[in-house]
Amino acid sequence: MHNLKLYALYQAKQPIIHTEETIGNISKIKKVRVIHNGKPVPVPALSGNSFRGQFRDILADRMFAILTEQGARRVQLPPDHYGVIYSGGVMKEGSRMGEQMKAMADAVPLLRLIGSAFGNVMLPSKLAVTHIIPYAVETQAILQSTVAALPAEWCALLPTEPPKRGDLLFNDGPLTRKDDTKDLTKQRYAETETDLGQDEERTRRQMIYYVECIPAGTFLLQEMYNKYPLDDLELGCFFDGLLAFLQEPSLGGRSAAGYGQVEARLWVHVDGESPFAMISGGSLTLPDRIQQAVDQYKKHLEEQHEAIREALTAKPSSREAQNDAPSTEE
Repeated sequence: MHNLKLYALYQAKQPIIHTEETIGNISKIKKVRVIHNGKPVPVPALSGNSFRGQFRDILADRMFAILTEQGARRVQLPPDHYGVIYSGGVMKEGSRMGEQMKAMADAVPLLRLIGSAFGNVMLPSKLAVTHIIPYAVETQAILQSTVAALPAEWCALLPTEPPKRGDLLFNDGPLTRKDDTKDLTKQRYAETETDLGQDEERTRRQMIYYVECIPAGTFLLQEMYNKYPLDDLELGCFFDGLLAFLQEPSLGGRSAAGYGQVEARLWVHVDGESPFAMISGGSLTLPDRIQQAVDQYKKHLEEQHEAIREALTAKPSSREAQNDAPSTEE
């Protein structure tokens, strides 16, 4: 069994978006409160749960790439099973998904690593992640232990005069949501509108808005660690996903629109042995013992793909099917 601890240092290459609420036409970024000079102050941050969701998607995509032989085969998951894999499931009273938890968890290392809800039963995650917090005047104290754990040359990258929290935010915009009904080249695919008020309606659909962002150049820090010991397959699953994340690392939302790209540096401790670095855009060669775990995990998916597919697509029991069937009563 294995134990791991990671210290992550990110530097934003593009603005980072992680909205929590919308006030007027401004999407506000998530904030956490920290104590600075004896008073609580709000500081922009990215929730650990958002990173877990992003990482879960990466792990799932990597797994299905192997199970489907890069798309050559098709895996059709029941909706509840899809939710368990990609979104962590849903706590739902009366569900019988819990009856399938053991079979699915035994077959799928991803689920044992990152956990999920199976109806009214929770499979706990073995992986814990902290919030991703910018390095600033107000956060220096709470990030002190994380910074101290980094290599000296990485610490030297941090600004000697950190920004204040007020400098960690800006409103990006004005942005507009494109209205394709105004694109005449696409109207040949639509029925002609005859409503005299259509121009006014289209104008209303054109919303101008702003988004609060963390600016490019900001340094952010995070920690990851296991709450329970990991077996070889779970360790291999974790590092397989980590390698994929480091190929094109991004944080927050709207990465497809150019936001969130970061440079990532990870300082990794496994089983008390000498730590090693993983850096995006650089060498991603793993120590032999870690690479063996990754290879073992991939081999497991290849050799056990039939059993895994069966566990993921298992039909509900007759009792469950009867309970879930639509009622014919008036």
